[in-house]
Amino acid sequence: MLKSPISWMGGKYRLRKKIIKLIPNHKCYIEVFGGAAWVFFGKKPSIVEVYNDINKELVNLFRIIKYHPKEFMFWIEKDIVSREIFNEYKDISGKYLTDIQRAVRFYYIIKYSFGSKCDAFGYGKKKGPSNAIFDTSFVSKVRKRLNNCYIENLTFEILFEKYDSPESFFYCDPPYYQLTQYKHKFSKEDHLKLLKILKNIKGKFLLTINDHEEIKSWYKDFHITKVDVGYSIAKKSESRKKYGELIITNYNPKLINTNY
Repeated sequence: MLKSPISWMGGKYRLRKKIIKLIPNHKCYIEVFGGAAWVFFGKKPSIVEVYNDINKELVNLFRIIKYHPKEFMFWIEKDIVSREIFNEYKDISGKYLTDIQRAVRFYYIIKYSFGSKCDAFGYGKKKGPSNAIFDTSFVSKVRKRLNNCYIENLTFEILFEKYDSPESFFYCDPPYYQLTQYKHKFSKEDHLKLLKILKNIKGKFLLTINDHEEIKSWYKDFHITKVDVGYSIAKKSESRKKYGELIITNYNPKLINTNY
C-alpha cells in the first residue's frame, strides 16, 4: 500500500484501510478535499481519477512531482535541516518563485514543521532531525500513481458539477465541523452547501467528518457509522486520545464487496 509523500492536518493515515474497504464499484474516483491523499495513494487505481484541493500549494506540489520529478529531486537533495532555512522558506512570498521552487519550499516546510502544521520549526530533545527529506525514492512511485489522475484546484461546488455521473464515486473529507485549526475556513454554510449537493448527486459518496450532533442530524437519512480514531500531535502522551469520527455514505456499506 503506497504512502502519501506528506502528512497533513486531518490526514486519513489511520482510517484509510477501513475507508478503502467501503469503496463501491465505480469508474471515476474523485477526492473532493484531497489534502495528503492517503486514501487515493492507498487504493488501487480506477479508470479515471481526480485529486482536488482548494490549497494551491498542495495542488502545485503534486503537479510538480507528476510533471517535473527530476527537477524536484534535484533541489530537494541539496537542502539541509536548518531552522534558518525553515524560517526563510516560511517567510518568503511564493509569488516570486517558480512552480518548482514553490513545491520544494512547501515540501520542506511540511517535513520540518511541528505536526506538519507549517508554522513552527519542529525539533526534539530525545532524537535527532529526520533525514526523510533527503530520501527522494518516493518520487517515482508517487509520479507513477498520479499518471492517470487529473489534479484540480476547484471549489467543491464546481468539482461536483464537472465530475458527477452514475459511475462516479466521491470521497469527501472536509475540514472538521466547528474546529478552527484549518488555514482555509469552512463555515457552517459551506457544510450545508456540501450536504445539499450530496443529497442530489447521481454518483455515490463516502464522507468522513468529526462526530457532532448537528452533523448526525443533517445526515440522518444516510448510512452513518461511528468509529474511534487516534488523532493528536501533542508532545505529551497523556494528551493523546481517540476521537469519534463519522463515516457517512449514500449506499449501504455492509453490502460492499470490492477490491479497491
